[in-house]
This record gives sequence, C-alpha cells and structure tokens, in this order.
Amino acid sequence: MFGFFKKLIHKDNIEFMKHTKNYLGASMIKNLLLVLSIPLFTRWLAKEEYGILSIFTSLVTLMTIGFGLNLRGGIIRYYFENEDDFDAALGSNLIFISVFNFFLLIFLFLVNNQLADFFTIDRRVFFLAVVAALFSVPLEIYLRYLQGSKQSKKFFHVSVVRIAGVLAVAIGIMYYLSKERYYGKIFGELAVTGLLAVYAIYKMTKLAKFAFDWKYIRYTLRFSLPLIPHAMSRYILGYFDRIIINQLGTAVETGIYSFAYDVGMAMNVIVMATIKAWHPIFFEEYNNKNYEKIDRKVKDYAQKIYFFAVVIILFAKETTLIIADRKYYDALEIIPVIVLGYVFVFLYTLYFQYASYRKRTELISLNTFIAGFVNIFLNYWLIPIYGYKIAAATTLFSYILLFL
Repeated sequence: MFGFFKKLIHKDNIEFMKHTKNYLGASMIKNLLLVLSIPLFTRWLAKEEYGILSIFTSLVTLMTIGFGLNLRGGIIRYYFENEDDFDAALGSNLIFISVFNFFLLIFLFLVNNQLADFFTIDRRVFFLAVVAALFSVPLEIYLRYLQGSKQSKKFFHVSVVRIAGVLAVAIGIMYYLSKERYYGKIFGELAVTGLLAVYAIYKMTKLAKFAFDWKYIRYTLRFSLPLIPHAMSRYILGYFDRIIINQLGTAVETGIYSFAYDVGMAMNVIVMATIKAWHPIFFEEYNNKNYEKIDRKVKDYAQKIYFFAVVIILFAKETTLIIADRKYYDALEIIPVIVLGYVFVFLYTLYFQYASYRKRTELISLNTFIAGFVNIFLNYWLIPIYGYKIAAATTLFSYILLFL
C-alpha cells in the first residue's frame, strides 16, 4: 500500500495528478451533488418518471452528437498541431456548425412527432431534448478546448457551475410541482445549459478569427466525421439499452435500471476524469518520443483505476441503502456488473489514444461500431427472454469486445 501511494507522488505523475485533481474534482462534485439529490428524486419521482428522465438524458446525448458532428474532436486535434492559425480554424468551424445546426433544427422540428413515437416518449419531452442538445454543442466545444489547452482549473469551474446550477433550478421547480415533476430537471437543464452556452460562445468569439475558409472545415471533417459512428456506438453502449428497455418493457423497469447506472456512474466519473488528464499528456509525450515514459505512467494509471473499482464495488450496496428509496433496491445486483464495464472502457481508451494520435479515426469507429451493433443485437434478443437486468451483462460483454 505504501508503494502504491509513493507512485502517486512520483515526479512522472505530478502533471498528470495536477490535472486529474481538477477533472476528478469536477466529476466528484458532480457525482456528490447527484448522490445528494437521489433521496429527493427517488421520493418525488415515481419509477416510471425516473425512467422518462433517463430517456430524456439519453436523447440529449444522442442529439448532441448529431448537432455537433463531433467537430470538437477535430478542432482540438488542429490545436495540437501547434499551428499559429488556430483562431482562423476555430472561427471557420463555428460558422460552419452554426449554419448546419440551423437546418438540422428545422428538420427535427418537422419529424418531431415520428421520432418521439419511435423512442416511446412524450412529444414535448422529445422536443425539449432537441433544444437542450442544441445548447450543449458550443459548451462542449469550449470545454474540449479547455481540456486540450490544459486549462483544467477553468474546466473545473465551468463544470461545477453547470451541474450545481441544473440541480438547484431543478429542485426549486420540482418542489412546487405536484405532478410531472421530472419537468423540473428538464427545465433546469435547459436554463443553465443555455446560459453557459452563451458564455462559451462569448469566450470562443474572443479566441476565434471569423474568416471562413474551407481548408479548416475539410481538416476537422476528415478527422471528425469518421468518428461519428464511434460516438454513436459509444452512445449505444452507454445509453441505448435504456431506450430498448423502455420499448420492450416498461418505464418502471427503465427507471430501476437507470438508477443502477446512476450509482455505478461513480466508476465512470473516475475513468472519464483521468482520461481528460491523460489525453494531452499522452500527445505531448508521444510527440517527444518518450515511449518508455508512457508505458511507465500507464502502469501506475491502471493501478489507480483497479483500486477505485474494488472500492466502489465493495461499498455500492451500503451507499444505495443509505441514499435511495426502498422501491429502487432491485437495482443492487447489477451495480457491480456496471462498474466492471467501465473498467474495460478504461482499458479500451489506452489503445484509443494511439489511433487518435495517428488520425486512424476510421479504425476507432469500426471497432466501436462492431461493439455497438453487438450490444443492440444482444439486447433485442435477450431482454424479452431474461428481463431488463440482462442489459447490464450485454453491455459488459460489449465493452470487453471493444477492448479486445
């Protein structure tokens, strides 16, 4: 144990730990606030309403990919090129994505009813998810810029304001609602994300030079478009099982399953926080051909992830019994499976970095697409036979396949 903590403060880990502290701090505060809100949500919301809220969140994630075209990845990849015209590249891409979003919004408005029926959700909720996704795009681009430029402290501040603001507004509205209280969380998401989107646009206009040039669009699209199947497949692996449960089962089952993921999300918080810190460090070390240093750091990195996974699995049951209403206790048995799935997400991302550096985005998308397709097939096949809880096992299997 002493050796484990000694490695944490080794000089090779100082920069990694400094940024991880901010990313993990933001994620931990987010998770803590979500945990503190669970007693209220599980008592105020019926299980089917909890399920509706989960489907709303899933749809926002899906449509953010569509509105954003994954350009945030291409923009930051250009930033890593260390060229002196990043301002022009950013400006061109902001113009392009704004025009694209305008036409996509019109299209989604026209097919709103049909898509809402497909996802088995209220049409008003679907349209509000469209608006929330539209607001999320500039904010996600700005957050990725902060991550790539190693401004982890500012990333921390924006992320904390976002989650704290959403929950504060949501709880305030839900307190006064007597029915359909899930709208409180939806309106909180719209209000706070919308305000932060305005802030992100303001900050990026100060960074950008608005002179449209197709060469910058071609660069980002060449990097980003092949990654859209990857992003969609990641969405399928992380969220689509809830939509399938809602289609094949009930909103009650969706609510219980979603609650289990909200608890197991503690592992994903740690994985995503460390990935945000590791990504720019990996690119810098790989640029400098410090291959042995990368290998050494990765071994230390992996030990931390395994340690946290064991801790979360050991205490997940006790945590759930404390924070949740009794009607959600059926979720307990699938939480360890969810945590193991996120461990394989971490293992997969170690290899993802190499393909990303070499701009082999088509290879990344192919692997993720295969895993996502397998996940959809297994869920539609096995959920009617074994029930909604099997979705946790099919997702774990798909993450293992993705890693392999």
